[in-house]
Amino acid sequence: MAGNSIDTAATLARHIVNSPAPSGTSIIARITGQEDRVGRLSQSLDVQRQRDLAVANQRSPTVSDSAVGRELRELRRAQGRTQKELARMVGVTGAQLHRYETGTTRIAASRLIAIANALGVRPDALLAAGSTGDVASPPPPISQSGPGDDIVELIQVFGMITDPKHRGALVAVARMMAAQYGGRPAGSSSHTD
Repeated sequence: MAGNSIDTAATLARHIVNSPAPSGTSIIARITGQEDRVGRLSQSLDVQRQRDLAVANQRSPTVSDSAVGRELRELRRAQGRTQKELARMVGVTGAQLHRYETGTTRIAASRLIAIANALGVRPDALLAAGSTGDVASPPPPISQSGPGDDIVELIQVFGMITDPKHRGALVAVARMMAAQYGGRPAGSSSHTD
């Protein structure tokens, strides 16, 4: 076998020595052909990168996904539930629910319905948060000319809240604060300086 390899190498060497040297024009033609192939490959790679980016961008979470996630978190917290508890009810991990709430992962329609059912709300309550057209503008500022103006503003803002669970949560907070101050008027202090 070793003799066979030597014979092959010798034949190859004779072929190289006896072959005519390539002319300058054939070398240039080969180089030009290689450059053309490299250019086409480069263009093909650029097209593929653009396709990959387009696909990645289509699957990436949007501002609406983040808004739906924030609404989900607010509803869960208003009900006093933990992420782990809600995740178990929906059939996902706590980490996955966290990704939904932070808007880093999009929520599939079937999963959104399951989450809404677990929270006892309609799915459109979550979807409304992601709709940019349904975002209410803040009320115009009310001048602070009298002591009753803050009550008027509170009533106006409360009237803008359409979700009954959010309204209930706000009332609960107001009751808690009222109990903390023991019915004393706002601004009065329980301790002396």
